[in-house]
Amino acid sequence: MAEPAPELVLYTHGLGESGRLLADALRSQGAGVRVTRCETVSRTSLHAAFSDTLGEARVAIVAFAPVDRGLARPLLEWMPDDWRRCADEPQLRLLEILQGLRDALAGRPCSVVLLGASIGMTGAANHVALATATEGQRGLMKALARQWGESWRLNWVSVTAPLIFPDIGYGDIPEQCELGDYTPPLGRRPDWADVARTALMLAGQDAGGVTGQTVIVDGGEWMLP
Repeated sequence: MAEPAPELVLYTHGLGESGRLLADALRSQGAGVRVTRCETVSRTSLHAAFSDTLGEARVAIVAFAPVDRGLARPLLEWMPDDWRRCADEPQLRLLEILQGLRDALAGRPCSVVLLGASIGMTGAANHVALATATEGQRGLMKALARQWGESWRLNWVSVTAPLIFPDIGYGDIPEQCELGDYTPPLGRRPDWADVARTALMLAGQDAGGVTGQTVIVDGGEWMLP
């Protein structure tokens, strides 16, 4: 008999439309979803925001890894301040999110599923800061999965960048096939329903032996690692 879907807390970090689409997709799979928003990202403010949202039921957290994807430019055109904002600060923001969540849970066990763009694993010529930020965040996820493994599971779901950021467009990222339109082996590009099912699987006890892992939801395009 399948376990009941966990109560989910979804942290969207300002991703309005993508956050709404994921919340709707999670609810369509039968999950109760409470959305946490926090305008000011700091450990203290996030502790307060999560404390207001978390109930006493068994919870799992689904969170978009925070990024500032605003700049796309050749590597030699990057200036230090822009690089810090787009590549370095998102990694610090994710650390503060997870610290604030840890503080709010006060020792309670938890399963955390982070969502980010797969662009860090595949690379993209002009989106080097976004790629750097997401790979640094994935490294942080794995480190915390080891440090907090006695009570937490942390996993990562990678999706193609245009699903999260539609303005990027598939023409801006590398594909396996460089000639003409490309169709993944699955026959279609995954949608938010596919992402929601994967996140729920990782959040639930059926994946109780899985932590520190990355699952790529891209229809089989890259098949990494």
